[in-house]
Amino acid sequence: MKKVIAVVSLSLLAASAFAGKPGGHPGGHDDGKDTGPAIYLDGKTVQVTSLSWSAVSNKASSGGDARQNISSNTGNVNVGAALTQMTFGKLAYIGNKAESGGDARQNLATNVGKVDIAKQLTQVVALKGSAVMNHASSGSSAVQNISTNNGCQTCQ
Repeated sequence: MKKVIAVVSLSLLAASAFAGKPGGHPGGHDDGKDTGPAIYLDGKTVQVTSLSWSAVSNKASSGGDARQNISSNTGNVNVGAALTQMTFGKLAYIGNKAESGGDARQNLATNVGKVDIAKQLTQVVALKGSAVMNHASSGSSAVQNISTNNGCQTCQ
């Protein structure tokens, strides 16, 4: 029971942590090559996703584009303090599938793109009795990142 309360508490903390300043990069980091809307997190940030007996599915087909981000940052993100990203799964299915020229991207506890972390970074994906699948067919592209950092600007 204590673990459940801790995870719920962390989830509520994560929900309240997403406050940022609009505008350019702080500290003169703006190089004019933004990959999307800028997100600035100036305080300690915790991103938690907890799945139990759940299914999360991501699919793109016929040239479509599907993006799935779980406890992740993508695009133009600047974090000015400690960042913790956690994804927990128990008996969960997390799927990423691209067919017929589709493009599917899936990120779990991951930073992708132009992400600047100024302090400590902790990334955790803990799964028990779960499945994480990535599938591409017929000229498609399926990208999957788990507890990693990917500097690819177009892989968001």
